[in-house]
Amino acid sequence: MRYYRRYHPDGRCLIICTRCFTTLGIAAGFTAATELEGQHVCGQPVRPNVSNAALKSYATFRDHDRGSERLLDFLRQVDRKYVVVLFAVIALMVYALPNLVEFAALRYASPWVVNIAFGDLVGCLCLALVLRMPRTGVILYLGLSLLEGWLYATGMVSPATLAWITDAVPTLVVAGRVAQLRATAAPPPIVA
Repeated sequence: MRYYRRYHPDGRCLIICTRCFTTLGIAAGFTAATELEGQHVCGQPVRPNVSNAALKSYATFRDHDRGSERLLDFLRQVDRKYVVVLFAVIALMVYALPNLVEFAALRYASPWVVNIAFGDLVGCLCLALVLRMPRTGVILYLGLSLLEGWLYATGMVSPATLAWITDAVPTLVVAGRVAQLRATAAPPPIVA
């Protein structure tokens, strides 16, 4: 193995030569990575000469992922003393407000529709749209809807109790993902 590639959650990879232990840079895709590796000569300083294809790949990657970068920057900049406020806002927006809507709607609609269909929707939409995890959001929504539908149909849980349960799992997943994103260190500078 001539080069070590350390992948970041956003798809970029840090490339290090395993012979001279020089950091070649960060590549946005496979083409840019192989180009950086192809230009490297052990013992010579790293020159940021990357072809137009690699730069175009990187520019496309950067434009596509700009929204999640802003979210990561915001989460990293939240001061430690305001982290409790951040998680309180998550609990309010993803758990408390949807529960209030569910309890208000229980008078007018079936608990099946209110708890099962709407219960996890806010948290799973937050995962899919805000945190850029659409597959996780859809899978979690479908899985929880099936589980809650089974609990409701079998009578194992009362509709009032089900209303409290429905939003708990997506809230915990959103809070856990935010905590994970906050814990990530600032990415190293990109060498193109």
